[in-house]
Amino acid sequence: MRRRSFLQVAAATGALASAGAAAGIAAIQPRRRAWPAFADGTRDTPERARRVVVVGGGLAGMSAAATLAERGYEVVLLEAAPDLGGKLAGWPAEVLGETVPMEHGFHGFFSQYYNLRDLLARAGADRDLVPQPSYTVLFADGREEPFAAGMLPFPLDLLEVLGRSPSLGFADVAGDRPGMNALLAYDPERTFARWDGLDAETFVKEGVLEGPFADLVLRPFGQASMNALEGFSAAELVRFFHFYMLGNPEGLRFEVLGRGVHLAVLEPLRAHLAELGVDIRTSTPVNAVVFGEDGRARGVRTGASAGSPCAVPVEALGADWQACGTAFVRRTSSGVEALDGRCTHMGCPVRVSHDGFACPCHGGRFDADGRPTQAPPESPLRPLSVRVEDGVATVDTGPVEESVVEADAVVLAMEVRGLRGLAPSLEAHAPHLARAARLEGEAEPYAVVRFWLDKPVDPARTAFYTVAGYTWTDSIATYSHFQQPYVDWAERTGGSVVECHAYAIPPELQGPVETYRDALLAELRRAFPELAEARVLHVEAMAQSNFTRFAPGDHATRPEVVTEVENLFVAGDHVRLPFPAFLMEAAATSGRLAANAICAADGVREAPIHTVDLRGPLAGVVDA
Repeated sequence: MRRRSFLQVAAATGALASAGAAAGIAAIQPRRRAWPAFADGTRDTPERARRVVVVGGGLAGMSAAATLAERGYEVVLLEAAPDLGGKLAGWPAEVLGETVPMEHGFHGFFSQYYNLRDLLARAGADRDLVPQPSYTVLFADGREEPFAAGMLPFPLDLLEVLGRSPSLGFADVAGDRPGMNALLAYDPERTFARWDGLDAETFVKEGVLEGPFADLVLRPFGQASMNALEGFSAAELVRFFHFYMLGNPEGLRFEVLGRGVHLAVLEPLRAHLAELGVDIRTSTPVNAVVFGEDGRARGVRTGASAGSPCAVPVEALGADWQACGTAFVRRTSSGVEALDGRCTHMGCPVRVSHDGFACPCHGGRFDADGRPTQAPPESPLRPLSVRVEDGVATVDTGPVEESVVEADAVVLAMEVRGLRGLAPSLEAHAPHLARAARLEGEAEPYAVVRFWLDKPVDPARTAFYTVAGYTWTDSIATYSHFQQPYVDWAERTGGSVVECHAYAIPPELQGPVETYRDALLAELRRAFPELAEARVLHVEAMAQSNFTRFAPGDHATRPEVVTEVENLFVAGDHVRLPFPAFLMEAAATSGRLAANAICAADGVREAPIHTVDLRGPLAGVVDA
């Protein structure tokens, strides 16, 4: 069937249903699927002692570690940061005389996060999840469009949405719209073959989707991938739409955390891993994978890699910090000073800011003397010794304390930047992985700003909005509506705590975090008129750059869980999976998949993996 519109298909399906052809509708309903195991393992534990090193303590690494430890493997979990969590990490902050939970930004826990939810349930880390009534889009003109989880079968559920929506009508999706066919007929091979070379914004236009459907659905939902549509693969947009909207029976049901993420999720997960016997080593960066003469991975080398050599004429130095290799140097009345330019949180290179230094990865900030002023870093930038001879200042990056952690298998469960940093050590034995790591990238930076205000948010508002039509704001979460201790604080003070996000900030708008803070506050006052005169009591503002880029063409070169080295595996939300998953679910599932590959080689029973439907409801029916 070529170019047949959604409405024609929907009408035909509805007619079949009314005529009693229930089997026809049943055949195209999205279902939760069980992903097949790598092998038919029969043992509960490996026959001999097996040690696995998992590099990275985010969701991917914790998922891999838990799966392996449950099956009797000796697991060493290495994390560069002082705490587990990765992009999900949280920390306590002192605000207005109270200790409150902070994190890298609001997270929604969707019902189709099957493997993440299983991990949380096993650790007792799902007790603070609070269901939300709808996923709501807030427009700049004040309109609200709730997407509630319906009970009707496909496509009647979509017809119900169209019937309820004051903004979206049948005419907005009817007619000759190749983009609509692509969204309804996701297929992992055909979709990427046809659409991965195109960006999502062009897809909207060329797919004849411009108008209310794009404004209400595609742009707000696509931006939630943390990628700007101009740089987001059209195929990834289709996959994203399929995963969250059409490929699962739950629809857009989601939950939020009633307590801070480090209290509700990360502490129970860490306790669960410790109870399973996992050797957790935080503040332990890894700088290389170590290989044996047989080409197999035999472990990893820990220790911060040495900074690049640095020498600069003293006369070229002033009172302000300037970059010198991986260090920063300045001249003072007492001589030349130098600081290591790598954040003490996870080793990302910091940048000079108007008040000191800022880490672009996770939002950490330091004052002009290198002391931390904003979490997550807890330690100051490392001072370096400087030798001055013949008018030249040479910075000593210092010796590197290294050791090798040996293992029978290695799982690299790292963010894109971390994996890319290991590429030199992979080149000789895993050249395909090394190339894939080098080709990966991060999406444009994003900002997370949390405001403490002296006026309340309208109690009728939902806790979370995806926002459409603003220059900066992409989502708004009212923490004083759902999370402690903010709920109690609002009741005591009559105020509110609201977090605003700006995703994928384009180069022309990028600047200091204060720019994002002021712009998001101005748009919050417009979006929530009841806060127009509210006084700001406190602000926590972060600019970060650590989310995976999903640009046109990236899919083909993305690393997979299984690599060319038989005992080396990769996990993370950036890994190319054989089934649809995104964000936290992609991370947790990739970790379990990597663990299963290790189990399969040892004849050990694998952990079950569940996924949404692999193909869209009309795949093979319409020309997509």
